[in-house]
Amino acid sequence: MNDPVGKGVPKLGLLSVLVVEDSAFIRNVLTATLRTIGVGTVHAESGGAEAIRFLEERRAALPPGTAPVDVIITDLVMPEVDGLMLLRWLRYSPKSPDRFLPVLMLSGAADRHYVEQARDLGATDFIAKPFSAATIASRLMAAIARPRRFVLAKGYFGPDRRRTQRPVAMDCRMTGPNEILVVHSTSKAVGIDRFPVIHFDLPNRLGAKMGIAPKDPVPTLPDEVLEAAEAEIQNRAGDYATWIAAEVDEMARRVERLRGDAAAVPALMAQINRSAHEMRGQGGIFGYPLITRIAKSLYEATHGSFPAVTGNERLLLKAHVDAIKAVMNGRISGDGGATGQQLLASLELAKKKYAKAEGEGDPA
Repeated sequence: MNDPVGKGVPKLGLLSVLVVEDSAFIRNVLTATLRTIGVGTVHAESGGAEAIRFLEERRAALPPGTAPVDVIITDLVMPEVDGLMLLRWLRYSPKSPDRFLPVLMLSGAADRHYVEQARDLGATDFIAKPFSAATIASRLMAAIARPRRFVLAKGYFGPDRRRTQRPVAMDCRMTGPNEILVVHSTSKAVGIDRFPVIHFDLPNRLGAKMGIAPKDPVPTLPDEVLEAAEAEIQNRAGDYATWIAAEVDEMARRVERLRGDAAAVPALMAQINRSAHEMRGQGGIFGYPLITRIAKSLYEATHGSFPAVTGNERLLLKAHVDAIKAVMNGRISGDGGATGQQLLASLELAKKKYAKAEGEGDPA
């Protein structure tokens, strides 16, 4: 059983978190969720460029050595300056206010190559959409209570990518112990240029701030707190239905424009792909996992370069849009039962039908 509030619970009221998310809807959901679990200060920005500007302004306004925020939760795929670019700036730029800040990367594109990119740029952890209040809380608690040592080596700076110290069959690391400098304070890091690898075993400043001792277990929040946070998310399901109805109508208009606006095809396909990406990460959050599955299929169908679009390709996109509309018009939640399975089966048939070579009875 969880400890009651006030006993063994981290002092989240002292915590400050920066949320970076281009979707205003999800940004508001994340902000409300964090506040419900007890986070004292939540800042929110709509993109990587805005986040960098915010961090630079905070650094200038605070006393030297003060972190502008304690944790960053950022979306990965955003226009212009995305989460990976923000992370690279934070870890490597001389203008970074704190190169050791915990960064939780959030995205509906939880594909392996995205996870690896985030890891190799020094992400603390990765949160896949759809997310739950419990997932957000557990990743946040782990980042606070169990920070991994930072490693500086050729081509990498960030948390140790090897999460455990258990033996491995073949250790790919070629650096010997005498070539590793262990630093316990950034202010006393002297002679680091002589070592190919530096381990930063720094005091857990954030854990101490939250009242978590080094040997304490990772805290868990009381069940009633997590339930309240999850209820906060689910209470927005109606707002989500309204949002996605407008979004899918706009997507349908873009698909229709593909028919007669050849010059706009690359931009339209990029917009459709982006909307599909947003939908694939959001449907499951609000009880519509079918939206996640259909939007994932649409995302894959529109990923890449499209100087032109064939008639079959356009009809395939329309089949996906119609399927999303059917789910939302029918409020088909969960797996949808027999109706949901029939809908997915119809989409698979459309994918096979329109995958045939152009010219084999392809509609204009």
